[in-house]
Amino acid sequence: MFFEPQSPIDERGATSFLEALQPGQLFEQLFGALPDVYYFVKDRNSRFMGGSPSFAEQMGEASVADLLGKTDHDYSPEFLADAFIEDDRKVIQSATALLNKIELVPTADGSLDWLCTTKIPLFDRADAVVGLAGVARIIRDSDAVYSEHPEMQQIVSYIKAHYRNKLTMPAVASAAGISVSSQERLFKKTFGITPLMYLRRTRLHAACRDLRESALPLSQIAENCGFNDASSLSRAFRQELKITPLKYRQRFNAAAGGAADL
Repeated sequence: MFFEPQSPIDERGATSFLEALQPGQLFEQLFGALPDVYYFVKDRNSRFMGGSPSFAEQMGEASVADLLGKTDHDYSPEFLADAFIEDDRKVIQSATALLNKIELVPTADGSLDWLCTTKIPLFDRADAVVGLAGVARIIRDSDAVYSEHPEMQQIVSYIKAHYRNKLTMPAVASAAGISVSSQERLFKKTFGITPLMYLRRTRLHAACRDLRESALPLSQIAENCGFNDASSLSRAFRQELKITPLKYRQRFNAAAGGAADL
């Protein structure tokens, strides 16, 4: 087949091509087609200005239009929404991206899930930061985040299977056949946190489930989830979720229509 020579395209030509497109055909549809990946845009006041249809669905809305002008406070408990908006503030004020932050976030059924979030500042034509764009991705056991370092998946699986027990970082590293220093380096590269922090958040995830689904006392939940005692469980909640375990339980019980016996 014969092709006629094409004229070269410069930056102006490419810009004209993109500006001529109907809105919503690039990022929104592309991210909407990726499983467990959500795209969103916010202004300087952390109000949603756009996103992928999958993100709107994850937030419980019928369409992206229903998101517009709302904030995380319209969708998440106050202690979590405050943390999300604080990250927004840091990105906007510093004009610096927040890359691959691993955090616990609520899902539509009130449970918590692991999410990897990246936020980048958005600039206007005068180079002023006017908002941010973000991508959030649920981390699964088979996630491609482990593709370059399969030993990381071994470590994560080991922690998931043994978090209720007394674990040491040398024992965890040994399960994957690597050194403690290599384990530390890989965790910081992959998740941006230490292995010990990941272990604590895994235990915290389990404790949240027990608080929502049972009436067990804190001391029993702490023991079941690998914490030393109820005090260490409460300390982890305050540090990671900015709330006490009892207030967490009360909020979810209230949402379900009644308070549990604390």
